[in-house]
Amino acid sequence: MTGAVIAVIAVAVILLGLFIFPFINKLQFNKMPEEHKVRILMKEAKGLIYFKNVSDGRSGKLYYVKNKRKIYVYPWVLDDGKMRCTRKALFTEWDYPEEKPAFTDEERIQALSELENYNKKNRIKLYFDEDIE
Repeated sequence: MTGAVIAVIAVAVILLGLFIFPFINKLQFNKMPEEHKVRILMKEAKGLIYFKNVSDGRSGKLYYVKNKRKIYVYPWVLDDGKMRCTRKALFTEWDYPEEKPAFTDEERIQALSELENYNKKNRIKLYFDEDIE
């Protein structure tokens, strides 16, 4: 093989690994049923607190995973370049596990502080229609 053929193969492998496969994985994740997404998020969580933003263009969901066992979903829409949460009753009950346990006061405070930390670290922030305390 010549050097040019090897270079073309190397470039093709790099393009597949950096752009094509992640794009396909994102499309597959968006098409999955919600229970499959939950299982993947629980395995993917990198610690006690984990956020994953899944966008469908002008709308999406911000998943908050706590202790790899509880998941809370912030649905959002894009409004003037801001992610605006569309959920009406905040921090009443968890979305997963299926029994939907209620938030304790400590969990509510921790969820708010973790969301503030998420907003500090990310360029696009999640906003609410009203102040949450």
